Amino acid sequence: MKRVGILFLVLVALVAMTTADAVAQPKVTITGLVDNVSSWTNNMSVVDINPARTGDREWYARTRVRPDITAAVGTTKFVLGLEIDSTWGQTGATDTTAPNRSGTSSSWDINTDTLGVIEIKWAYTEFAMPIIPVPTVFRLGAQPWQAQYKLAALATGDFAGVHMTNQWAPMFKSNLTYAFIEESSTGPRDAFIRGEDFALVASVEITPFKGLDIRPIYSYANIIGVTGQPRLARGGLGTGAGVYQTCPGTAGPGTGACGVGSKSSVEDRHTIGVDARWRFGAFSLDPTFFFQFGSRDQIAPTVSATSGPSVHSTLSREAYFFDIRGGWQAGPLLVEGAFIYTSGNEADERIDLNRDKIRYYEAISTDTSYYATWAEIWALGIDYFNIIRSGSPGMNPGVAIGYDKYGLMRIGARASYALTPAFTVRTGATANWTAEDVDTRGTHAAATGITPRCTAAQLDAAVPTCVDSGTASYLGTELNLGFQWRFVPNVALDVVGSYMFAGNALATHVTTSNTGAVRNGRNPQDIQAITARVRYTW
Repeated sequence: MKRVGILFLVLVALVAMTTADAVAQPKVTITGLVDNVSSWTNNMSVVDINPARTGDREWYARTRVRPDITAAVGTTKFVLGLEIDSTWGQTGATDTTAPNRSGTSSSWDINTDTLGVIEIKWAYTEFAMPIIPVPTVFRLGAQPWQAQYKLAALATGDFAGVHMTNQWAPMFKSNLTYAFIEESSTGPRDAFIRGEDFALVASVEITPFKGLDIRPIYSYANIIGVTGQPRLARGGLGTGAGVYQTCPGTAGPGTGACGVGSKSSVEDRHTIGVDARWRFGAFSLDPTFFFQFGSRDQIAPTVSATSGPSVHSTLSREAYFFDIRGGWQAGPLLVEGAFIYTSGNEADERIDLNRDKIRYYEAISTDTSYYATWAEIWALGIDYFNIIRSGSPGMNPGVAIGYDKYGLMRIGARASYALTPAFTVRTGATANWTAEDVDTRGTHAAATGITPRCTAAQLDAAVPTCVDSGTASYLGTELNLGFQWRFVPNVALDVVGSYMFAGNALATHVTTSNTGAVRNGRNPQDIQAITARVRYTW
């Protein structure tokens, strides 16, 4: 499939050479935003990932700058997106060394001169292809995903690769995206032992009548060995080479993490479904449904009668994802609701022992944005660096779309009322459960997710001495109340207060990331947050 990406680039290069026009002077514009944010939280557990440990309070402030520089000639344009994220006050050994506050890359102390803090967000070229009969637009380089309508349902954030759109008719167009996830280059010769990973997303957009858009989607991800965001630690399984190996090692066959005759761990992940949006008068409806299937090779980290670290097993995948959101607006009042369900594995279905099918849904990339703006603790809100379980990606609700391997069921509502054109009050509530009961007696670590309590030996005994079953599914309910005040042109002040009633399903033993110690996390405490943000857009 890598050849598909190469063919894309060759085609684009050949056409560009045959249709070159005289050089024109581009029009350069700069758009973007500056956020100044301050938040107070209690028990958010960003670092220790243990909501049962009291006294975890933080009050911090930061600045985020996101300018996009666009150079356009007609419909052709180049976009360079930059980003700066800095806390107020030094948080590391120097202004640019870890540990920085989660989400930031630097900090400003009494002397704010900092080096190497500008991040490259986007760097892409977009242009029409005039010699193709069907109107076609290509986008090349580091660019934002355009894979679906609903934010973070399948692929959101940024990637490097090729995106093509064909407008076949006014009410019908197609999209094709090829994303380069990892490049093995020369493999063992350059000592970078990773896979040739890629993702392909194809969709068509149909507009049968004004207000209704239907988008059938097919996605294929091919992953070899260790990878990044497309795979998260869940159910006692880490993401390292000990579980997902790439062969051969640096010195050839039988070296590195590979035994003689070992093969690379390969994952083939298919996702098929539909994303839609319907606007009819004062009402809106946004349903999304995906079915995910495929297979994944892995090595069980624990020896048992049916698996072991030398056994390379293949697990099949069968998962479902359903997300429907709707709204109604009457003048200054907007009321919206959401229902979300993702399938999951039961507590005694041991994917970490290579015994069961993978039943939880995995997106290619969410950029921590799933359910964003609907919550402040269970999703990214006006302080989009604060979210529960942020130190454990497989349990981070903005990343994982599900809680560890146990899936998710969520009911949400929010409402806003514009008291004046410049002042709007808003409120919201979100209740969360897992699709399957959580093993709250397991041990939670960021690197592995929740490892079930029962050992392999206990489960494999002639008379099992441990019953590994789930005990709770309620994760908690969050309430929010806030306002937005647009007090001068292009500037808005957002303030919100949040309270989350913790559910018993958050309980686990917790291995802290900074000390490695196992702490009792069986009595999760409620979480509170207050955030203020001043945003300037231009």
